[in-house]
Amino acid sequence: MIEEFLTVLTVRAVPGAREGGLVREIAGILGRHRRQKAFWADHLQHTKECITAHLYQADPKEPVLLMGAGLCLDVPLAALNDHPAGALLMDAVETRQARRAIKPFENLEFEQADLTGMLKEFWLGDKNIAISPPDMAPLPLVGHGMAISCNILSQLPLAFASSPPVGDQEEKITAAIQKAHVRALLAMDCPALLITDYERVEITGTAPHVIQTVDPHLLPGDPVETWDWPIAPPGEVAPDLDVRLKVGAWLLNV
Repeated sequence: MIEEFLTVLTVRAVPGAREGGLVREIAGILGRHRRQKAFWADHLQHTKECITAHLYQADPKEPVLLMGAGLCLDVPLAALNDHPAGALLMDAVETRQARRAIKPFENLEFEQADLTGMLKEFWLGDKNIAISPPDMAPLPLVGHGMAISCNILSQLPLAFASSPPVGDQEEKITAAIQKAHVRALLAMDCPALLITDYERVEITGTAPHVIQTVDPHLLPGDPVETWDWPIAPPGEVAPDLDVRLKVGAWLLNV
């Protein structure tokens, strides 16, 4: 609890991120990782290995762009640092844990960025004006050797909708934000690696209950690989509830 409290106090964040609950969310991730470190280990390692395995496709003259750096738990920092042009890590929230993690690496930089383009206007703007997601997320489309969307596609709508979304309005804004992100990845002038969960499987001793965390129609073809993430074993959410995420990786623009 002390670590989570310090995280909330010491983060740097884009306007609207704190108001939208993203600071509280990342502190919660820190706590859940501490409790479920053994259950999360394979997923975090698999993500790192997947990114590392595809870095050879990055243009060595341009930096790699990684979006969704978070606490850097699933980011292969050494491999990114070894890229000839280095890497730029992006997230709406910058934690002291991330700053500490990248400090030893000279070729890594961190930039706070609102990858939805909506946080400031939605949470700090005129409440009488309806805010809609852009058709294409405000991602930098040029200037990078490779783009990596790292376990954030399902999380991008969290400041604007529940997970899973409740009601038609939340469903629409969730789908629109995710669609805008995928469109931007496809529009980039470099290879892009999309890693995201796409299904939440809840098991209570009977038939599994499956929830789509990303509309399958938004995912560009077949994944290059898939794996399971036991994100909340029994006892984390409820004594008899086991929650797992289906995760996949898609290679775009190659």
